[in-house]
Amino acid sequence: MIPSITSPKFGKTISLLWLFAILNILFRDIHELTTASAVNEILSGYVNGNPISESVLLVGAFAVELLLLAFLLSSLLPARAARAMNLFLAPLAIAGTVFGAPSDPDDYFFATVTVIVFASIFVLCWYWKPGTKSSEMIGEQYAV
Repeated sequence: MIPSITSPKFGKTISLLWLFAILNILFRDIHELTTASAVNEILSGYVNGNPISESVLLVGAFAVELLLLAFLLSSLLPARAARAMNLFLAPLAIAGTVFGAPSDPDDYFFATVTVIVFASIFVLCWYWKPGTKSSEMIGEQYAV
Protein backbone atom coordinates (compact mmCIF):
# COMPACT_ATOMS: atom_id res chain seq x y z
CA MET A 1 0.00 0.00 0.00
CA ILE A 2 1.28 3.44 -0.92
CA PRO A 3 1.49 5.85 2.03
CA SER A 4 -1.05 8.65 2.16
CA ILE A 5 -0.23 11.34 -0.40
CA THR A 6 -0.37 13.97 2.33
CA SER A 7 1.96 11.95 4.52
CA PRO A 8 5.70 12.68 4.74
CA LYS A 9 6.18 8.97 3.98
CA PHE A 10 5.01 9.50 0.39
CA GLY A 11 8.06 11.64 -0.38
CA LYS A 12 10.22 8.99 1.25
CA THR A 13 8.64 6.33 -0.95
CA ILE A 14 9.53 8.34 -4.06
CA SER A 15 13.03 8.90 -2.64
CA LEU A 16 13.50 5.18 -2.13
CA LEU A 17 12.47 4.53 -5.73
CA TRP A 18 15.12 7.03 -6.90
CA LEU A 19 17.68 5.29 -4.70
CA PHE A 20 16.75 1.90 -6.11
CA ALA A 21 17.15 3.23 -9.66
CA ILE A 22 20.52 4.84 -8.84
CA LEU A 23 21.82 1.64 -7.26
CA ASN A 24 20.55 -0.34 -10.25
CA ILE A 25 22.49 1.95 -12.62
CA LEU A 26 25.58 1.80 -10.41
CA PHE A 27 25.48 -1.99 -10.19
CA ARG A 28 25.04 -2.25 -13.95
CA ASP A 29 28.17 -0.12 -14.46
CA ILE A 30 30.19 -2.15 -11.96
CA HIS A 31 28.87 -5.36 -13.52
CA GLU A 32 29.98 -4.13 -16.96
CA LEU A 33 33.52 -3.45 -15.71
CA THR A 34 34.02 -7.15 -15.04
CA THR A 35 34.42 -7.78 -18.77
CA ALA A 36 37.77 -7.30 -20.48
CA SER A 37 36.08 -5.83 -23.57
CA ALA A 38 34.50 -3.02 -21.55
CA VAL A 39 37.81 -2.16 -19.88
CA ASN A 40 39.62 -2.21 -23.24
CA GLU A 41 36.94 0.00 -24.75
CA ILE A 42 37.34 2.54 -21.94
CA LEU A 43 41.13 2.47 -22.28
CA SER A 44 40.81 3.12 -26.02
CA GLY A 45 38.93 6.36 -25.30
CA TYR A 46 35.84 5.23 -27.20
CA VAL A 47 32.69 3.71 -25.69
CA ASN A 48 30.06 2.27 -28.04
CA GLY A 49 31.98 3.93 -30.88
CA ASN A 50 31.72 7.40 -29.33
CA PRO A 51 34.80 9.35 -28.24
CA ILE A 52 34.99 10.03 -24.51
CA SER A 53 36.14 13.58 -23.86
CA GLU A 54 36.17 15.84 -20.82
CA SER A 55 32.97 17.50 -22.02
CA VAL A 56 31.22 14.11 -22.33
CA LEU A 57 32.36 13.23 -18.82
CA LEU A 58 31.04 16.59 -17.55
CA VAL A 59 27.62 15.93 -19.10
CA GLY A 60 27.61 12.47 -17.49
CA ALA A 61 28.54 13.96 -14.11
CA PHE A 62 25.70 16.48 -14.44
CA ALA A 63 23.22 13.66 -15.23
CA VAL A 64 24.36 11.66 -12.20
CA GLU A 65 24.01 14.72 -9.97
CA LEU A 66 20.43 15.21 -11.17
CA LEU A 67 19.59 11.65 -10.12
CA LEU A 68 21.22 12.15 -6.74
CA LEU A 69 19.42 15.47 -6.23
CA ALA A 70 16.10 13.83 -7.14
CA PHE A 71 16.77 11.23 -4.46
CA LEU A 72 17.57 13.85 -1.84
CA LEU A 73 15.02 16.52 -2.75
CA SER A 74 12.09 14.11 -3.05
CA SER A 75 12.09 13.91 0.74
CA LEU A 76 13.20 17.44 1.58
CA LEU A 77 11.18 19.71 -0.72
CA PRO A 78 7.61 20.77 0.02
CA ALA A 79 5.10 18.43 -1.63
CA ARG A 80 4.24 20.66 -4.61
CA ALA A 81 7.88 21.34 -5.47
CA ALA A 82 8.82 17.67 -5.03
CA ARG A 83 5.98 16.61 -7.33
CA ALA A 84 6.98 19.11 -10.02
CA MET A 85 10.64 18.13 -9.80
CA ASN A 86 9.81 14.42 -10.12
CA LEU A 87 7.45 14.99 -13.05
CA PHE A 88 10.27 16.85 -14.82
CA LEU A 89 13.22 14.59 -13.95
CA ALA A 90 11.64 11.13 -14.35
CA PRO A 91 11.08 11.51 -18.13
CA LEU A 92 14.62 12.90 -18.50
CA ALA A 93 15.96 9.88 -16.65
CA ILE A 94 13.93 7.54 -18.88
CA ALA A 95 15.29 9.26 -21.99
CA GLY A 96 18.85 9.00 -20.68
CA THR A 97 18.39 5.31 -19.99
CA VAL A 98 16.80 4.56 -23.36
CA PHE A 99 19.32 6.61 -25.37
CA GLY A 100 22.19 5.05 -23.41
CA ALA A 101 21.96 2.27 -26.00
CA PRO A 102 22.22 -1.03 -24.12
CA SER A 103 24.65 -3.30 -25.91
CA ASP A 104 24.08 -6.80 -24.51
CA PRO A 105 21.33 -8.85 -22.79
CA ASP A 106 22.30 -7.94 -19.22
CA ASP A 107 22.34 -4.24 -20.17
CA TYR A 108 18.81 -4.60 -21.55
CA PHE A 109 17.73 -6.24 -18.30
CA PHE A 110 19.16 -3.42 -16.15
CA ALA A 111 17.78 -0.76 -18.51
CA THR A 112 14.31 -2.33 -18.41
CA VAL A 113 14.23 -2.40 -14.61
CA THR A 114 15.50 1.18 -14.45
CA VAL A 115 12.90 2.46 -16.94
CA ILE A 116 10.12 0.69 -15.00
CA VAL A 117 11.26 2.39 -11.78
CA PHE A 118 11.47 5.84 -13.42
CA ALA A 119 8.04 5.31 -15.01
CA SER A 120 6.65 4.29 -11.61
CA ILE A 121 8.02 7.50 -10.09
CA PHE A 122 6.35 9.52 -12.85
CA VAL A 123 2.98 7.77 -12.52
CA LEU A 124 2.95 8.03 -8.72
CA CYS A 125 3.79 11.72 -8.90
CA TRP A 126 1.26 12.30 -11.67
CA TYR A 127 -1.53 11.13 -9.35
CA TRP A 128 0.02 12.76 -6.29
CA LYS A 129 -2.13 15.76 -5.49
CA PRO A 130 -0.38 17.66 -2.68
CA GLY A 131 -2.84 19.06 -0.19
CA THR A 132 -5.69 16.64 -0.97
CA LYS A 133 -6.99 13.81 1.15
CA SER A 134 -5.47 10.40 0.53
CA SER A 135 -8.86 8.93 -0.42
CA GLU A 136 -8.82 11.15 -3.52
CA MET A 137 -5.80 9.39 -4.97
CA ILE A 138 -6.65 7.12 -7.87
CA GLY A 139 -6.76 3.52 -6.73
CA GLU A 140 -6.58 4.39 -3.01
CA GLN A 141 -10.07 3.01 -2.42
CA TYR A 142 -8.80 -0.43 -3.51
CA ALA A 143 -5.85 -0.50 -1.11
CA VAL A 144 -6.06 -2.99 1.71
